Amino acid sequence: MQVAALLNLMGNLSLGNDNITQVERAIFLQYLNLAHLELYQVTANFNQNLLIQETVANQAGLNYAQLSGTPYLVNSVYDLTHQRQLHRISLTDAIERDPAFVSTGNPCQYFVRQDMIRFVPVQTAVTSIKVWYVPQPITLTEQTPEQDIPYPLAYHPVLVDGALYYLFQEEGGFKNLQKAQAAQARWELGKERLIAYLYNSSGTSFSTFSSV
Repeated sequence: MQVAALLNLMGNLSLGNDNITQVERAIFLQYLNLAHLELYQVTANFNQNLLIQETVANQAGLNYAQLSGTPYLVNSVYDLTHQRQLHRISLTDAIERDPAFVSTGNPCQYFVRQDMIRFVPVQTAVTSIKVWYVPQPITLTEQTPEQDIPYPLAYHPVLVDGALYYLFQEEGGFKNLQKAQAAQARWELGKERLIAYLYNSSGTSFSTFSSV
């Protein structure tokens, strides 16, 4: 569903019609993005549709390769030049091992700073790497096309339930405890089902149900 259609659905479910004003649309869009960011956080780690692959290299004399965007998660870094997988460490660990960043050699590890993959030990010769990463979430607008909403089409209404939950809980004239509780129940169930779907579609066995 296009974002504009999701806002119309919110109008139907909250006001009983989809002839909503621009002010109401702006309010609905705020809460839709709130739900979107929460859903992104809980699904990004195993939503394979989000993964981007880039092949990048450092410039001679520089110890980093720059991606085209800032990653939300980095899943894999493979050193094409030396034919090996690089293992991620934290910046803190890198500083503890080499506070002045003077040790040199072929890289075996890396850490991430914003949009840069930095090598450990320091590597100033040109090194090509293949990076798989999840980008930062986009902000939804009314013009965001259906294919840019980062969840399967069948789960787009889950965003509406999340947005309505926060709307009925927080927003002035829309506050309604009973409606908030009903939307919350749909929101939590929808998140569970989406997580289970993404786990299973990624080849990982997962269930949201437990035996009693």
